[in-house]
Amino acid sequence: MYRHSLEGLAPGEVLAKTIYDDSGRPLLTAGTVLSSTYIRALTRRGLLSVFIRDGLADDVVPNDLVSEQVRASITGHVATAFTSIALVAEERGAGGGGVAGMVDRLGEEPLALGDKGERAVAELYSDIEHLITEVLESDSAAGLESLKSHSSYTFEHSVDVAVVGVMLGKRLALPYDRLRELALGCLMHDIGKTYIDEAILEKAGKLTPEEFATIQQHPYLGFELLRRMPFQSLLPAHVAYQHHEKQGGGGYPRGLIGNNTIGPRTVHEQVGAGRMLLIAEIGAVADVYSALASDRPYRRAMPADQVAATLTKMAGKHLNKEVVGWLRRLVPAYPVGTWIEVQPGSRWAGYRGVVISVPFTSLDEPTIRLMVDAKGEAVHNPPEIDLRDQHGVSLASLADEDLPPQLRRPVSRAS
Repeated sequence: MYRHSLEGLAPGEVLAKTIYDDSGRPLLTAGTVLSSTYIRALTRRGLLSVFIRDGLADDVVPNDLVSEQVRASITGHVATAFTSIALVAEERGAGGGGVAGMVDRLGEEPLALGDKGERAVAELYSDIEHLITEVLESDSAAGLESLKSHSSYTFEHSVDVAVVGVMLGKRLALPYDRLRELALGCLMHDIGKTYIDEAILEKAGKLTPEEFATIQQHPYLGFELLRRMPFQSLLPAHVAYQHHEKQGGGGYPRGLIGNNTIGPRTVHEQVGAGRMLLIAEIGAVADVYSALASDRPYRRAMPADQVAATLTKMAGKHLNKEVVGWLRRLVPAYPVGTWIEVQPGSRWAGYRGVVISVPFTSLDEPTIRLMVDAKGEAVHNPPEIDLRDQHGVSLASLADEDLPPQLRRPVSRAS
């Protein structure tokens, strides 16, 4: 199977993975032949891409760290919570004076969200319990690229950030209550964006100084909104406040700094002294990871090996170096289902195929199935190669548009 953009998707191709609605119910099941009506409906729902059967490696199914049903359900609840908070805050803070004026008019009383909003918050806490349980029970981080294909980017992205954040928190041995605060902070970290013009958020080109100044206000507004929420702790609000700060300073909105370590703050975190909180640093790494690895309306997701390389470059000056190091030890550069090309330097140079398994103890040495040779010819009885047994074999991910025709052949066509 492979991921295919809905744009240019031909009727008759076969869905390889079930698509779920915002309640976690199946919307279209795996094996459905996609008609033009289905494709238009999926496009209207905001999907950007889907997994398609190719008849070659359909037995290779990426495993998710968190089930798609849980992801879909949380996404719907996050959207409801965002809407409830935004409506109440807009009512109470309406008037001039920009963000500062709005925050001043919010006052210090907790936001009265009404029955619907309070239910949404309760559902979020329940969702977080399910999310943490699934992450804690998982032995592998090989499946982090399942549902990054929706144009309701803020909500999908928030769920992805929470999944990655909890995965990191688990490996850093954060206590359960801190995992819960981290998850909630990650889910709500972009709440301040509800007051930013969508045209700015989705702009493909470089932002003007005025547009960037507007973007820079969302962590502050998010903090001010979340600290007025009926949460059990103020820490989730600080995840929103600090997720765009940088280790070396120069981030926004306050120019905080970090020390690039995990250290004793796992137990003794403190607010103040111009430094970032550990859970905010974890949230920042998860935020950047998800942003790089996700489809956007104006660009495709970056392949996992390029995401890993980019994060490594950002570690130290921008992102907490030790947290990035842990993420690199948890997330494979070539997840199951990734189409790859063998690079020069081995007998398999130029061959293309798919990753079929990833050993948790050696994430950058997957087992691959080679489907096409260096001449572009289909390989009969494709060999499966465990890179732990092969020295000098390096890989590069293939983007969808780089897949040879043999790897993009639909298995059936609608009549």
